[in-house]
Amino acid sequence: MGVSHWKGVVAVALMVPAAVLANENFPLSYSSVGIEGSYVDSGNSRNKGTVSDNLDNYGELGLNFTHQFNPNISMLLQGSYAEPETRTTGLDVDMMRFSLGGRVHPGKFRLGGWRPFGGLGYSYTDFDVDSTGASKTEDALYLEGGLQRMLSQRFLVEGGIRARTELEDGYVDGQYFAGVAFLFGREYPAAPKREVVLATKKEPKIEPPKDSDGDGVIDQLDKCPDTPQGALVDSDGCAKELTKDIRETLYVEFELDKTEVRKQFYPDIKKLADVMKQYPNSAILLEGHTDSTGSAGYNQELSKSRANAVMKVLINEFSISSDRINTTGMGESQPIASNGTAEGRMQNRRVEAIVSGQYSEIIKK
Repeated sequence: MGVSHWKGVVAVALMVPAAVLANENFPLSYSSVGIEGSYVDSGNSRNKGTVSDNLDNYGELGLNFTHQFNPNISMLLQGSYAEPETRTTGLDVDMMRFSLGGRVHPGKFRLGGWRPFGGLGYSYTDFDVDSTGASKTEDALYLEGGLQRMLSQRFLVEGGIRARTELEDGYVDGQYFAGVAFLFGREYPAAPKREVVLATKKEPKIEPPKDSDGDGVIDQLDKCPDTPQGALVDSDGCAKELTKDIRETLYVEFELDKTEVRKQFYPDIKKLADVMKQYPNSAILLEGHTDSTGSAGYNQELSKSRANAVMKVLINEFSISSDRINTTGMGESQPIASNGTAEGRMQNRRVEAIVSGQYSEIIKK
């Protein structure tokens, strides 16, 4: 196939009248297979001594596979074949080339319906001289630029130019190309939903404003859209809250002149610890007490020790932080029963625990 013939193929492909080309939109992503014809100007590599450096200008036929990942990025994989002649000796050469590259496309920019692109890639080329058996391989990088347009929903045409730089000798060849591709695996933007309005003689029904949570405040004005059912709300649709005090009391009794907390009171202490975990902002005051046996000074120290013993149980057994516990010794000053009987004195040997704090509770209608 002569050089003039290849120039004609490329020129015709690039000069297809715009009236013939359908103005189809490009898919968001797709894959394609196609063929490409090109004309290689190898004048820059003229007479450099090796097979590939001494080729005359030639035509090249390629098979392309492309994948468009998104409107801006695509990949090109190409295998091509040519039968050039050496420039000085006229020997026939078989050439196989394999190329892999990436392309960049402007998402919506067009030139008269054509989509421009630019690319960068790598080529591996094998040359074999028919008569001598000589061969050579080359590695090259290329830059390309061109235009694409949809012929229909399935076919695409493109044309452009590449500059290929051979990495070992550093010469640059120009390549003018044009091709056509068949598209498959196409993805398009979702079509916008269209509302169908049916003609009617009746007056349009006016829908009342929505009140999704049923609190009496419409959604457009509701700043708290998930109010619990039955809650009393303000004008913004937010539940009204009431601050309440936490009050829990515990009695732990002790044996005469003892500070050990008996196991039988552990369940009651655990209930108190559960309340403190439920209300993490609460605090506890442990008040130690004694009966009237012994001196007032001794009883004061004994009552403080009993309060500290209950504190250790809360910390070690139920993981309540010491920062939330206060203790005090009241001695024999606050009996709750008569010290004249054994039963009364037993009741007076005790620790009282008072949990205090505040929490907010939603007010119901």
